[in-house]
Amino acid sequence: MEEANVANVMSRTTSRGAASVTGADRLTLARRLLPRLQAGEDIGDAANRLVQEAAADDDAIGECAALYTALAAAALSADSERSRSAAARMVHRGAEAGLPVWEATGRQYLARLHLADGHEDVALREIVAAELLLDDAKAGVGLAVALNGLAVTYCRIGLHEDSERTFARLAELNGVMDDQWAVHASTYNRILNHASWAVALATAGREDDAVERAGLAAEQARQAPDLTGSPAEHDFLAVCLFAELFSGEIDLAEALQRRDATLEHALGEPQSYVRFALAHTLATERRWEEARAEVDAGDAAVNPNEREPIRSALVWERARIAVREGADALGIQDVWRYACLAGAQVWELRRRRGDTVHEKLRVGRLEREHQRIERASLEDPLTGTANRRRIDRERAALLSATTAGWATVIYLDIDRFKAVNDLYGHDLGDVVLRQLADVLRDTVRDGDLVGRYGGDEFVVLAAHCSPSDAEGLRDRLLVAVRDHPWHRLHPDLQIRVSMGLAAARERRQDLFPAADRALYRAKRGGRDRAELTVLDGPEQPELTVTT
Repeated sequence: MEEANVANVMSRTTSRGAASVTGADRLTLARRLLPRLQAGEDIGDAANRLVQEAAADDDAIGECAALYTALAAAALSADSERSRSAAARMVHRGAEAGLPVWEATGRQYLARLHLADGHEDVALREIVAAELLLDDAKAGVGLAVALNGLAVTYCRIGLHEDSERTFARLAELNGVMDDQWAVHASTYNRILNHASWAVALATAGREDDAVERAGLAAEQARQAPDLTGSPAEHDFLAVCLFAELFSGEIDLAEALQRRDATLEHALGEPQSYVRFALAHTLATERRWEEARAEVDAGDAAVNPNEREPIRSALVWERARIAVREGADALGIQDVWRYACLAGAQVWELRRRRGDTVHEKLRVGRLEREHQRIERASLEDPLTGTANRRRIDRERAALLSATTAGWATVIYLDIDRFKAVNDLYGHDLGDVVLRQLADVLRDTVRDGDLVGRYGGDEFVVLAAHCSPSDAEGLRDRLLVAVRDHPWHRLHPDLQIRVSMGLAAARERRQDLFPAADRALYRAKRGGRDRAELTVLDGPEQPELTVTT
């Protein structure tokens, strides 16, 4: 079924031509590569081709989706340099294209890499930045990918409560999306978080809590959707075996009987959890050699380039086995006491990490709220353009600028706007104002400020705008307003504007009054036109009529 879907997308995109391949197409193709990766196939070349094709088409969504697949391939092959390069590129591309979910996905991958390098402070900054980016993200496949990765990263650094909190948000999203890939991935990873949580509790000396947490993992697994045939099926079964054995729901004999078949196709990390539970139980039954063999097998399965929590837990278990066996020739009692102390300190470190992350999130959200309030105080609520307060602030800055050079001010209002409100109602009048604001923003130059003084009167502040530039801007604005499809709001609706422009070489206090007088002349001269005043020494009005 998966291969058929890939073939369908490929044939469709091939028949349409490369230029017509959409970001959604490449997102589909990228995600269809993941089951092949988990089946052991090398998908690196295919993922890189998708990245290159998307970049050539300037397809930001497709490029980020392909980079995500390339990241997964690099991570599975323990290629940290490729992972770092792909994650950094995703962060840059997501930020550049205004795609917060993909920027967040790149950042949480970077957090894992920094953690593996021992740069915890940097890792925590990246994970906080990732969560802040996702606070207001729109529902969709990209958000599901990002939330799943964020929750896994929280699990990696031992913040299991935050991982569970993120998985709960993802579950709500999955409930409205009906995306099986997201459901399967998050189901497995969520239970793995509980398993990691149980192991962390055990190594911190909280055995009863660890058994209880493993029981919760087993219960959650029983309530999970059927993952048969999914890419996560074998890893899911392995984590379920860990939870059932560690919680005491099955005995050691049954676990050993299921071990080889369960682990045959599972990835390294879930294998290591099963081996930990087997070693823990075998040691309890004083089967020392078998217990050590399970620890060795679990350690061999762990990715050597990642600081997965299970690795330190296996070291702890090896010390536990030795002290329970009674060996003391090398001071194993002291080693065991140190291992217990280290486990307790790691648990305390985990709490401090959580406090740090939560404080950074609190501060980040507070700063963002302050920025939102500041923007709102400078923004017209109806049109989203600058309001009178910001216009006055920018006017003062323009007039006090120390650098000489041309500047242009444009006053603009809608011809006979009262009639629009009277004939079609104030609700439609508000729509007209919003659409006119969009037209102005789309037509002015980069860096020009569009503001609304009130009613139907707008202003444009254009620094570094000479009289010839002002003429071009005037003509584009008049044409853009005339050509806008106002009839879509009402078949009889036509919107025209009058404009007054004033351009000055020096910063002159009479620049704005001159633009106001020019607007008055345009209105009196027949409307749907503009007049330009050039202030270069003595005022010399240049009356230009555009019909």
